[in-house]
Amino acid sequence: MSFDTLIHKTFFRWGLIVHNYKFFFLILPLLSTAFLSYGFVWLEEQTTIDPQYVFSPDDAAWRREMEALREHWPLDETRFYPGKNYDLHGYVDVIVSVKKNSDDRRPNVLTKNNILEVKKINDYIIYNLTVPIEHNGKVYQATYTDLCMTYDWKCFLNDHIEVLLPKEQHLNSLKGEVKKFAEEIFNSEIKVTYPVGWRGTEPIYFGALIGGPHLTDDEGHFNYAKAIRLTYNVREENVGNVSYIWRKKLASYLARKNLNPKEILEFGLYHNESLPEGLQQVADTLTPQFVLMSTMLFVVCMLCSIVFYNHRNVFGIDWVRSKPLVGFAGIICPLLATASAWGLALWCGELYNAIVNISPFIVICIGIDDLFIMMTAWHRTNPDLSTARRMGETLSEAAVAITITSATDMLTFGIGISTSLPGVRLFCLYTFWGVTFTYLYQITFFTALMAYAGDLETNGIHSMILKKALTFDKANTFGKRFFLSGSISRKESHQQNRRISNNRIEHISVCGSQKSLPPPIQESKFVKFKKSISKYFSKFETAYDTTDEYISSRQDSDTFVSNFFRQIYGPILIHPKSKKYILGMYLVYILTALFGCTQIKEGLNPKNLILGDFYLAKFYELIEETFWEEGLQVQVVINNPPNFFNKTQRQQFDEMLRDFEDTPYTMRHNATMLFLPSFENKLNEDYELLNIPYPNSTKQWYTRCREWVVSSGGRKLWEMDMHWKTNNESSEDYLKLSAIRFQIGLKNYKTPTDHTFSCKMMRDIASKYPNLNITTFHEYYPFADQYLELKPALIRNCLLAVACMLIVSLIMIPNYGAAYILVYAIISIDIGVLGYMALWNINLESVSMITVIMSIGFSVDLSAHIVYAYVCSEGNSNKKAITALETLGWPVFLGAFTTILGIMTLAFVDAHIVKIFFKVTFLVIIFSMIHGLIFLPTTLIVFLPSLGQDKVPSKTSIQHAVNIQNTLPNIEDNDTKKSSQNNDGFDSESVDSYKLTEININARLSLPIKDLSNNN
Repeated sequence: MSFDTLIHKTFFRWGLIVHNYKFFFLILPLLSTAFLSYGFVWLEEQTTIDPQYVFSPDDAAWRREMEALREHWPLDETRFYPGKNYDLHGYVDVIVSVKKNSDDRRPNVLTKNNILEVKKINDYIIYNLTVPIEHNGKVYQATYTDLCMTYDWKCFLNDHIEVLLPKEQHLNSLKGEVKKFAEEIFNSEIKVTYPVGWRGTEPIYFGALIGGPHLTDDEGHFNYAKAIRLTYNVREENVGNVSYIWRKKLASYLARKNLNPKEILEFGLYHNESLPEGLQQVADTLTPQFVLMSTMLFVVCMLCSIVFYNHRNVFGIDWVRSKPLVGFAGIICPLLATASAWGLALWCGELYNAIVNISPFIVICIGIDDLFIMMTAWHRTNPDLSTARRMGETLSEAAVAITITSATDMLTFGIGISTSLPGVRLFCLYTFWGVTFTYLYQITFFTALMAYAGDLETNGIHSMILKKALTFDKANTFGKRFFLSGSISRKESHQQNRRISNNRIEHISVCGSQKSLPPPIQESKFVKFKKSISKYFSKFETAYDTTDEYISSRQDSDTFVSNFFRQIYGPILIHPKSKKYILGMYLVYILTALFGCTQIKEGLNPKNLILGDFYLAKFYELIEETFWEEGLQVQVVINNPPNFFNKTQRQQFDEMLRDFEDTPYTMRHNATMLFLPSFENKLNEDYELLNIPYPNSTKQWYTRCREWVVSSGGRKLWEMDMHWKTNNESSEDYLKLSAIRFQIGLKNYKTPTDHTFSCKMMRDIASKYPNLNITTFHEYYPFADQYLELKPALIRNCLLAVACMLIVSLIMIPNYGAAYILVYAIISIDIGVLGYMALWNINLESVSMITVIMSIGFSVDLSAHIVYAYVCSEGNSNKKAITALETLGWPVFLGAFTTILGIMTLAFVDAHIVKIFFKVTFLVIIFSMIHGLIFLPTTLIVFLPSLGQDKVPSKTSIQHAVNIQNTLPNIEDNDTKKSSQNNDGFDSESVDSYKLTEININARLSLPIKDLSNNN
C-alpha cells in the first residue's frame, strides 16, 4: 500500500473519529491554547531588543574583535575618551545641521549666527537639561555634568565648538596688548584644519566632528560645513536609570525643536536605545494592521462560506448548506495556533524580538489556504450521505493537500531555525510552531466545528438562527429567499428520492446474490494484525450508516466556478496555440529572473529598520549626507606590537599602515590617528632644539616613549591607544607594549555594500600580517557580518529545503515524474522571487531572506494541489488538466487572493522592512499562483501526456449514466437505521475511489445497472 493510499485511509477514519468525539476535539485545542498561553508571562523577561544580536550571526567575527578591544581597553567611566569605546550604553550622538533651503541645499553651519546657535543649544543641554533625583527625602536636579563620564574628573563638553567659533568671538572682549598677545597665541596654537586640527600639541580629529566640509587649501583649512557632531556620554554605573531618563529627555527636547518651523537648525540624534525603540515602534504599528487583516479575512471567510442557489431562475442563499461556522473556524484556528506557538516558545525559554511580529500574518494566511481546500472537499461530497461519511470523504480528499502543504511549510521553517542569523532563527522558530499548531488544530478544532455544521445541514437547520429553514418553494419573498431559506434535510431528501419499488431492490439483491463469490484467500499475519488494529480503532468511530453504501459519495453539481474552469479557462489553456504562448511567457519570465539574480545586492541600511517619522530617521539622513561620505574611523588593534626600534619590524609596520591607508574606503595618511608621528616629532624637536640624541636602544626608545606620553598634549588620546603590560617600574615588562591601536579615517561608506566590502577589505589586510595579530573594528561591523553571511546561508537553506521538498513530493505524490515537475516549479518560483526582488530594488537582508525561505513553502502550497489533482484525475492529459483546475483551481486562487489581501495591510506601514516583507511576499504569491494555474498544468500536459490513461474507469463515470440514488432503500421516519461496524472496521477512506476502495461498489452495482438499463 502506497503512502498516498495510507494517508487517504487514515484521514477517512479520522473523520469518523472526530465526528464521534467532536465535543472532545473542539474543547481540547481551546484548553491547550489556554494552557500554553501562560508562557506569555515571560514575554517581557525574554524580550531582546539588541539589534546587534538579532541581525548578526551567532559566531560573527565582530564579537571576537569587540572582545579584543574590551580585553585591552575595558570601559572605565572615570578614564573615558569619546570614540575609544564601543560597548558603552550611555552615549548620545547628535548631528546638527541647518535646514535645507529652497534649492535643497544645506547652508553653512559655521556662519557666526549658526555656530552661536549650536553653542547655545549645547550649553542648554549641558547645564539646563535636568532630571529630578530624590535622595533622603529631598529632590535634586541632576544635569549632564552630574551624570557624565570623565577623564581626570572632567567631562567632555564638546569643546570643539569653541575652536570653531570665529576668532573675533574670543578676542572681542580683550583690548590692547592683551588682545594682541592672545591673538598671537591663538594663531600659533590653534589650527583648524581637516581632517586633523591642533590645540597646542593636542590633536583634534575634525573628520568625526565636521561633516561635508569645503576645503580651501592643501593644508586642510575649510570655510564651509554641512553639519557639526556633538556627543554626550553619561554613566551607567549606579545612575543607569537616571541616565536613561536624561537621554530620553534629550531626545524629546531635540524632537520638539525639529518640529518647530521657526528653528533654523535641525538635529539627528542616536543613543543606545534608539534602534531598539525604533524596531519596537515598527512592531507596535503591526498590531492594528494585524487586527485589520484578521477582520478583512474573517469577512472573506464568511462570504466564501455562503452558498447561493438558483431555484426556478430565482436566486437566494441556501442557509442550510452555507457554513458561517466553518468560516469562523477558519480564522479562529490560526489565531489559536499563533497563541499556542508563542506560548510554547516562551515556555521553552526562547527569546522574543519585534521581528517575530510578522509571523502571525504568515500563519493566518497558511491556515486560511487549508480552509478553502477543506470547504471545497466538503461541498464535493453528496449531501445525501451521513455527516460522518461526509466528514470521512472530506478529510480523505483534502488530507494529502493539507498534509503536503503543512509538512513542507514545517520543513521550510524548520530548516530556517538552523541558520546562524538569530533574527531569522527566531522568526522561523515561532512560525514553525505556528504552522504546526495550525495543522493540528485544522484536523481537530476545525474538523469538529465542521462536523457540528454538517449535522446542522443534515437536519435542514438554518446555520445562523439554528431553526428549521424554509424550503425553496416556501421562500416567496426576497427577505425569505436571502435570509430564511435553505435545502431540505437528508431524511426529507431520501423520502423524495424513494421512487424505486421493493421488487427492484429485491431484483438487485437477487442479481447480486447470483454472482458467485471467489474462494476465501488465506490471510497473512500482517493482514490479520492490520485488521485487528482496524477493529480496535473502529470502536472510536461513528457507526457506519448502511444507506451510505448505495449513495454516490460525490456530488457533481455545476457551479459558475466549475463551469468557468471546465468550459472556458481549461479549453483555452490546453489549446495548442496557447501552449506556445505560455512557453514564450515562461521564457521571458525565467530569463528576466535569471538576469535579476545577477543584480542581487546584500545589505540593509540601518535607516530602513525604523519608521520614516521616527526621530532616528533624521540622524541617518544627516549622517548619510555627511560622515558616511568621509570622516568616520575604523579601529586597528595590533595585539602583538612590533619592536618599533627595530628597523625591519618598523618597516613591516609602515608597510602594513600604507596598506590600510591605500584603499578605496580609507582616507589619506593625514587622517590616521597614531601616536608614532607625534612621538617622533617630539624626538626630532628634542634633538634639534635641545640637542638630546635619538634613542640608541630599544630600552631608551620605550623609556622616552613612556615619559613623553605622560607630558604630551595629547596624553588623554594616546594613553587610550597604548596598553602597557605593566605599570610596575621594577618589572622587566614595564617597557613592553601589550597592544596598541590607531584609527584610520573612512570614506565612501554610504551603502550596506560599502560597509560589507570595507569590512572584508580591512580584515583581508589584517590577515596579511599574522605575526602582528591585527584586529579591526567599526560600529557597523555587526551589520556587515550579517551581509557576509546572508548569501551563503540563503543558498544553504534553499538547497536543503528543495531537497526536503523533493523527498516529501516523492512520498506524497503517487507519480515520480509529477513530483520532479513540482520541485522544478518550486525552484522556478524561488529564482523568480530572487530575480524580480533585485529588479524591484530590494536588497538581500534578514527580512527578505526570511521571505525567500518562506517562499519555498508557499510555492508548494499553491502548486502541490494542482499537481496532485492532475495525477489523481482520469482521462487523457488534457482532461486531467481541466479536471485538476476544475477541482482545485478556485481554492488555489482563493488562497492566493486572501494571502495578498492579508498582507496588503502591510503596504501602508511606513517602515521599509515591513514593505520589504510585503513586496517579497507579493512576488511569492503571484508567481506561485501563475505557476499553479498556468505554467504547471501546461508542463504536466507536455511532459506527462500518457499518465493514467490505462486506469480503470472510475465509478463517477458510471454514475453519470445511471442515477444511483434511484436504488436508495427506504429510510424510516425514526432515526436512521445503523448497522454495527464490519469485521474489517470499514477499512476504507473513500468508497468512491476505485483505486483505494476495499468495498468495490462498482462490482456490486455493475450487474443491476445493466439490468436496469435493459428494463428501461
